[in-house]
Amino acid sequence: MQSRPRASLAWLLALVAVSLAARLWILVHRPLWHDEAFTAWASRRAPADLVAALRVDSGPPLFYLLEAPLARAASSPAEDFRLRLLPFAAALALFALAWTLPRGAPRAWWIALSACFALGNLYAAEARAYAVLSVLSFAVFFFGLVAPESPARLAVLSVAAAAALWTHYLALFPVAAALLLALGGRRFRAAAALVLALVSFSPWVPVLLAQPRDAMAWLREPAAGSALGFLSALGGIGRVPAPFGRTPGVAILAASALLGAALLVLLAAATRADAPARSALLFVAVSLGLALAASLWRPVAFAGRCEMAILPVWAWAIARAAPGRRPLGAAAALAAAAGLAATAFVAFGPHPRSTAASAAASVARLARPGDAVLAGPGFYLPALLEADRGRLAARVVALPETDAPHPGWFVAWPLSPDDRRRAEALAASLPKSGRLFLLLPPAYSQPALMDPLSRLGTLRELVRQKDGVLTAWTPAP
Repeated sequence: MQSRPRASLAWLLALVAVSLAARLWILVHRPLWHDEAFTAWASRRAPADLVAALRVDSGPPLFYLLEAPLARAASSPAEDFRLRLLPFAAALALFALAWTLPRGAPRAWWIALSACFALGNLYAAEARAYAVLSVLSFAVFFFGLVAPESPARLAVLSVAAAAALWTHYLALFPVAAALLLALGGRRFRAAAALVLALVSFSPWVPVLLAQPRDAMAWLREPAAGSALGFLSALGGIGRVPAPFGRTPGVAILAASALLGAALLVLLAAATRADAPARSALLFVAVSLGLALAASLWRPVAFAGRCEMAILPVWAWAIARAAPGRRPLGAAAALAAAAGLAATAFVAFGPHPRSTAASAAASVARLARPGDAVLAGPGFYLPALLEADRGRLAARVVALPETDAPHPGWFVAWPLSPDDRRRAEALAASLPKSGRLFLLLPPAYSQPALMDPLSRLGTLRELVRQKDGVLTAWTPAP
C-alpha cells in the first residue's frame, strides 16, 4: 500500500524538477527581448523620471520600482538573468500556496498543475510583471472570496489588490471580478477592502486613461481569436508569444483549446456542490469576460498574457475538484502533460539574440565619445539601454524624433522631410573626429535619407540583414 504514495510522490517531484529546469534554462540562456529591455531601462530610472516615462509607455510603476536593485545590478547582457529573479521567485511562491487547499490529493494536484502549465513556466523566467501579477491576483481571489473575513485577512486582501493594481493594468479585471462576486456573495467587508484598493489606485487612473492609442497599435485581435487563446491556456498550453522562442503550432493550440473547453464543462459540473471551487470558476470566467468586453473600447484582451492574472486560480479550482472525479482528473492530467511538453519544447529550443540587440552591442564596441547613434524603430531602445549602462559612449538619438519619449513602443511611420533634415543636422553637428552610426530598419535605409548624408561625408555600410542595417558615416576631410 505504501508503494503507491511513494510512486505518486516520485512523479510529482519529477514534474517539479522538469519545470524548474526549464525555468532556469530560460532564465539564464534566453536573451532579453524588447519588452524585457524596457524593464531593464525603465527600472534604472529615478522615480520621477520613471513616472514621466510611464505616462506614455507601459503600465503602473510598482513592478519597475521593485526591479530597480536588480536592474542596477545587471550592467551587461551576461548579468541580464538578474532581471528575471523577481518573477522567478514569485512563480516559486505559488507552490507554497498549497496550504490554501485541503491536505492530500488537492495539494498534489495544485503542485503538479503549477509545475506544468506552459504560460506559468514561461513567464516565471521573463523580466516582466506577469508572474508577480499572478500571485497577487490569487491573493485577491482567495482572501476576497474564500477565506473568512477577519480583520487581518481583509488587510491582506486590500494590500494585495492595491499592489496588483499598481503592478499591472490587467489587475483591474480580477479585482473587479472579485468585487462583483463578493457583492453577489454578500461578503461586504471583503468588497469594502477591494473598494479601498481601487481608491488607492485612483491617482494613477488619469495616466491610464491618457495612454496613447498608438502604444497598443500592434494589438488588434478579434474577440474570437482571444477566446480561442484563453481556452488553450486553460487546456495547459496557451498561445505562446513569439518572443519566447519556437512556439507550438496552430493544430496544437486548437487541440489544447478543445481540452480547455472540456475542462471548463467538467469543472462547471463538478463545482455545483463546492462553493469555493465554484467561486474560483466564476472568478476566472468573469475576469476573462471583462477583458474581452473591455476590448470593445481598447484592445487589451490578448491571449498569451491576460491569462496570467487568473491561471493560478484556474489551477486551484481543478486541484480542489479533481480528486475522486475520473473524467475531470483525466482531462487535468492531459492538460498538465501537454503544458509540460510545450514548456520543454519552447524552453529548450533555440533562442537567438535579436538583430536590434546584437547591432546595439556592436555599435557599443565601435563608438567613442563624440560619436552619435541615429536609431530607428526597434533599435532605439537597445541602443538607449547600452548607453544607460555605460557600455555605449555615443549619444543616442531616435529616428523618428517622436519615438524618443516612449522607447518601449514605436510606430514605423514613413520618414518625413523633417526627419531627414534632422539627420543631416545631427551629422553636421559632430566634431571632425566624430562618427554617426545609423541603426535602421531596411525601410529607413533608403536614398532619401542616405544621399544627403553622403554629400556631407562618407557612408560605409557595415552590416545588412533582412531586418536591419548598420551604417557608419564620417565627415568629409
